[in-house]
Amino acid sequence: MSASGDPPFGAIAIVGLGLIGGSVAKDVRRLGLARQILGYDNNAEYHEEINSRKLVDYLSGSPDEKLAEAELVLLAVPVKAFTEVLPQILPHISKKAIVTDTGSVKSPLLNMMCSPEYDGILFVGGHPIAGSEHFGPGAAQDNLFSGKRCILTPVVNTDDDAVQIVRKFWELLGAEVSEMDADSHDQMFASVSHLPHLLAYACIQAIASNESQNALGLSGAGLKDFSRIASSSPQMWADIFLENQEKLLPRVSAFNEVLSGLEETIKSNDKEKLIELLALSKSARDRWMT
Repeated sequence: MSASGDPPFGAIAIVGLGLIGGSVAKDVRRLGLARQILGYDNNAEYHEEINSRKLVDYLSGSPDEKLAEAELVLLAVPVKAFTEVLPQILPHISKKAIVTDTGSVKSPLLNMMCSPEYDGILFVGGHPIAGSEHFGPGAAQDNLFSGKRCILTPVVNTDDDAVQIVRKFWELLGAEVSEMDADSHDQMFASVSHLPHLLAYACIQAIASNESQNALGLSGAGLKDFSRIASSSPQMWADIFLENQEKLLPRVSAFNEVLSGLEETIKSNDKEKLIELLALSKSARDRWMT
């Protein structure tokens, strides 16, 4: 970190300039957190938008020697892309640089970073909970992280100073930062994030395959609210589902059991039982929203 009065960072590198990476870039510039913002994105179709919005000071399609100037390297790429991106950044980053990420699945990346190949890299796993159904650099916005939670997933041998610097970075962006272990994180988000996204996609697919071509056009606000996240990036969410399948598939099975129970109750015309089951869900959500 820089001396008092100067920006906290000399240079920050952001690999992946979609919604999350682009929004980080906007806030870093707006808040004056770095003298220089380095940007890397392998989607050439994004470059014109990135440049027109002045998200970064330097833009390249892949990590290069300029990356050595970065004190903080933020990986904001789809979780399945880490295996491709990490070998690309390894030859270029400074040994003093801190590497962190924004992925919603933590264990696979942490396992990679604990391998001998990446020994000596200062890595702190991170997950800002600030997504949206919009994606790409055109979706980047100011204050995306203000008031949102951000989870860090350090391990036993993670450098304490690096953790504090990453914590401070997200706090400067307005996030409320907490820590948990990667396995617990992946288990929790399989339930509260990954499963709901999967169900939203499934719900729209089931409705869209209805023999009535006007089914979706006749829907009201309830379906729009529930299914909003089905407009999210299919590429990103396919990666998340596959990377966290060990934790996600048991939640899918649990959902199928609940759905089967509701189906059987409807088939049996058991109104009292149906009300009981629906009331359980209502009570759980009401407690959560209190």
